[in-house]
Amino acid sequence: MKLLDRYIGGVVVTGTLVALVVLVGLDIFFNVIDEIDNVGKGSYTLSVMLQSVLLTTPQSLYELFPLAVLLGSLMGLGTMANHAELVAMRACGLSVWRIVRSVLQAGLLMLVVAVFIGEVIAPIAERHGQNLRAQATERGVSFLGSRGLWVRDDNHYINAGKVLGRQRLADLTVYEFDAERQLRVATRAAQAEFSGGQWTLKNVQQSVFVGQGVSITHEDSVVWPSLLTPELLGIVQLKPKNMSAADIGQLVDYLDENGLDTEEYRYAFWGRFMTPLSSLVMLFISVPFVFGSLRSVGAGQRIFFGMLIGFSFYIFSQLISQLGQVYGMHPLLAMLLPISLFMFYGCLLYTSDAADEGVEV
Repeated sequence: MKLLDRYIGGVVVTGTLVALVVLVGLDIFFNVIDEIDNVGKGSYTLSVMLQSVLLTTPQSLYELFPLAVLLGSLMGLGTMANHAELVAMRACGLSVWRIVRSVLQAGLLMLVVAVFIGEVIAPIAERHGQNLRAQATERGVSFLGSRGLWVRDDNHYINAGKVLGRQRLADLTVYEFDAERQLRVATRAAQAEFSGGQWTLKNVQQSVFVGQGVSITHEDSVVWPSLLTPELLGIVQLKPKNMSAADIGQLVDYLDENGLDTEEYRYAFWGRFMTPLSSLVMLFISVPFVFGSLRSVGAGQRIFFGMLIGFSFYIFSQLISQLGQVYGMHPLLAMLLPISLFMFYGCLLYTSDAADEGVEV
C-alpha cells in the first residue's frame, strides 16, 4: 500500500508542479505586460521591472495553489485512468476512499510548503518588490529599513509604524534636520490623515532642539504638507491579502485598542486560511470526476473543466466575502460557506458514482 501511496502521490505532485509552472508563468507574463509602460520613468529600467515582478511571484504561487492542485490532480489521475491503472487498482481491492487518502496525503505535504511560502516568504518578497519599484519610480523619496515605513522627504525623515491605508498612518514620527545635518525638530503623532492635499497630524508632541535645550509642545492637531502622497503610499502599502496571518493579527489588535474599523483586516485574516482548506477541497472533488464523468475524455477537456470549477469557486468565494462585509456576516462564516458547499458537492459526486457502479466506495 505504501508503494501505491507514493506512486499516486508522485503523480499528483508532478501534475501540480506542472500546473503551477504554467499558471505562474502566465501571471508573470501578464504582470510584465502591465508594467512595461512604466519602464523609463525615473530609474525604473527593464531589469528593475523584472526584479520587482519576480518578487511578487511567491504571492502568486500561493494564490494559484488551489487551482494548480485541482488541475494537477485531474491531469495526473486522468492519465492513470486512460492507462487503466485506476481500474487495476480497484480490481485489486483498493477502494475509492483509499485512493482519495493517497491523494490528500500528497496534498498535505505540498500544502505545508505552500503555507510556508505564503506566510513567510511571500510577504517579505512582496514588500521588497514594492519598495524596489517605489525607489526606482519616485524621486526625492527613499524607502529604507524594515521597521515600519521609512521615507526621506528633503531634510525630513519620516517613520510610520503602521500604514492603515493610502490616507491614514499611525505611530508617525517626523525628524527634521538643518543644513548642517543636525536634528532640529522631532514630531510624534498618534495618527495622520490625508485630506485636501495635505496631512493632518493628531495628538501631536513636538520637540524643538535649541542650543543645549529642548522645548516640548503638545497639540491636538497640526497641518503637515509633505511630498508623501496617498498615491505613493499605494505603491508601498501591503494589501491585507498579501500580509501574513501573524501581521494581520497584530494590526487587528492595534486597531481594536484604538477604536478603529477592523472589518477589512478580519476578513483578510480568516481569508489566509482559505487557501489551505480550499486546496484540500479541490483535491477531494477531483477524484470522483476522474472515476466518473471525466474518465474517458481528453486532457483538454479535463483542463477546461478544472478551470471552470476553480474559477467558479474563486468567484463564489469573492462574492460571499463582499456580501458578508456589506451585511455584517462573520468572517469565519463567509470563509467556510463556499468551502462547505463545494465539499458537499464533492460528497454528492462520490455517492452518485458509487450508485452508478453499484459498489461501495
